[in-house]
Amino acid sequence: RPPPQLFCCCSCSRPMPESRRRRPAAAALLFIGAGCFGGVALLPGREGPSAMAVPLRRVLVTGGNKGIGLALCKQLCRDQGFHVLLGSRDAGRGEEAIGSILKEAPQCDGRIELLRIDTSEDASVATAAENVAAKFGTDPAPLYGVVNNAGVGFGRSMADTLAVNTYGPKRVSEAFLPLLCPSTGRIVNIASASGPMYVAGCPPEEAKVLTDPAVMWEQIEALISRALSSSGREAYGFSKACLNAYTVMLAREHPSLCINSCTPGFILTDITRGMGATKSPDEGTKAAIHCLTADLKNDGLYYGSDAVRSPLDRYRGPGDPPYKGP
Repeated sequence: RPPPQLFCCCSCSRPMPESRRRRPAAAALLFIGAGCFGGVALLPGREGPSAMAVPLRRVLVTGGNKGIGLALCKQLCRDQGFHVLLGSRDAGRGEEAIGSILKEAPQCDGRIELLRIDTSEDASVATAAENVAAKFGTDPAPLYGVVNNAGVGFGRSMADTLAVNTYGPKRVSEAFLPLLCPSTGRIVNIASASGPMYVAGCPPEEAKVLTDPAVMWEQIEALISRALSSSGREAYGFSKACLNAYTVMLAREHPSLCINSCTPGFILTDITRGMGATKSPDEGTKAAIHCLTADLKNDGLYYGSDAVRSPLDRYRGPGDPPYKGP
């Protein structure tokens, strides 16, 4: 029986040279190759199609120490075969989170590790990117994806909310863009249905900017400046609407990457505690996993919690028909 075909990396179809092939060990996954984000992995103890090489995909999830971020880290590592960098502002809480994942899914051992990162601070984000580059190198690009999950909820000032929910994903994306595989890299921005709901009720001239496919950062920042100097806006929804607009802009500026945003749904987390949410964090990962793994175009789109395209200017509920507008 012929051996399974191996490839240089998960983003190309060139056969792997014999000199770089290895036999699978009896342990877990055997990682081979030197393409983007580290090559591919052989599933041991299998023959035929089930032994085919699978991509070794390394992904950073910010805010991975609790809630939806923790659930996403666990599922990506346990079910999707990712190597996960669990981003956490607090190193101790991050290590506790990894321990909880390994207790539940010991097969993740060796494929999940801590990356200390505070997305609200430029210096912390820059240091985190430097640490990833130092550990994994930059050629080939070490990352397949970045999930900008870290966020804050209701009841905070406009400035504090924007610093994490809008500027946080922006500074992380810009710092880690050089580390993403240039041909297959992905960025997923975790937004919220509060974003489209905010746009539905805001002034028309503001909605025009927040839904413009040609939006520029200067326009978004002008809205932010106005929001910081006035009152009356709901900070959380506004921050997520700005994040969606930034996603549109970022995708347009990086057409070789796949960059989209999504909402996890109304999930019981620290952000929604006491608000009537009943779904578990494990139920809030569907859209993010879809944006990371599905065969998508780079369109800067926004996906509902059911992983179906949704509009930027109004709420679309799970199970409703897909949005097919511009």
